[in-house]
Order: sequence, then C-alpha cells, then structure tokens
Amino acid sequence: MQYPCVFVLSTCALVHRYGAILLQFNEDLSEIDVVRIPEIYEELLAAYNSIQKKIQLLKDTLSVPLFMMLMSGFLNFYASISNYYLPEVTPHFVLEAVCNALTGVVIITSLTLCSSKVPENMLKIKKTFGELIEKYQLMKNSEKEIYFLERLEKRDVIYLTAWDIIYFKKSFLLSAFGAVFTYGLIIVHLR
Repeated sequence: MQYPCVFVLSTCALVHRYGAILLQFNEDLSEIDVVRIPEIYEELLAAYNSIQKKIQLLKDTLSVPLFMMLMSGFLNFYASISNYYLPEVTPHFVLEAVCNALTGVVIITSLTLCSSKVPENMLKIKKTFGELIEKYQLMKNSEKEIYFLERLEKRDVIYLTAWDIIYFKKSFLLSAFGAVFTYGLIIVHLR
C-alpha cells in the first residue's frame, strides 16, 4: 500500500513544480509593459518555447508511469471488491478491503487533480496572451508583434496522459469513479 502512494506523491510533487513554473511565467507575462513588447518578444518566445519543451518532455516521460499508477489504483478498488467473495469475511479482510479502496481513491484523485493543473495553467497563459494582444492592438503598433503574440496564443495546450489513452482532466474523475462503481456492482451481483 505504501509504495504506490510514495510513487504517486513523488509524481504529484514533480508535476506541481512544473505547474508552478507555468504560473510564474503567467505572472511575469501579465506584468509586462505593452510598450516593451517589441524589445523583448524574442526573449519571450525563447522562454515560452523552453517551457513548452519541458512540459512535452514531462508528458513523454510520465506517460507510462502514470498509466501504471492508475492501473494500480483501479486494481486496489477491485481487490477490495474481491474480498466480498471470501467464504468467511473476518475483520482483518474488511480492514484490508477498506485500505485498498482508500488507496485507490487517493491514487486516482491525486493523479488526476495534480496532472490537470498543467493544462489549466497553460490556458491561463493563453488568456494572458489574448489580453496582451488586445492592449497592443489599442496602441496601433506594428503588425509583426501582434502576429507573434497571436501565434503564441494559438499554440496547443499540452495535456498529461496515461500512455496516450487517458487525458488528465478533472472530468476524468467522474468517468473513473463511475466505471469503478458500475463494474463493482456487476462483480458483486455475480455472486
């Protein structure tokens, strides 16, 4: 029970750190004086490209481990349901079933909530780019910088995935627990 939780905790800490980098970039971006954009747009582009490459590397690196951790969470649920089929249910098995179920809840919930912060923070950055575009257009300056900002705003949001099968969004929690509940009922009623 402790090893999956340690893996999940370390993964969440790593993903949280990347989310903090995105938030810091968004804060720095929102404090930029619109007049200075022509001077710093190359620096801004390099910083955003660097962050996007790091997020892509994080996504590629964690794809399979996230899948394995999610599978561990779901298997913990189904292990707790399997105790229902024991001929005699002792308090020891009830305690084990409850611990397995709680471990599954912690794994699935924490991975989903932590991993969904990365795309949320990227959407905040896109929103800030949109605000900068509006401010810059009011100044009636060069179209070159506006085009540059629009390109940055239109970039795709990177979602962390579990083996490119499951995209971590908060809505995944509803699907995950709905599937656990449904299959749990089916397994229990097979008896």
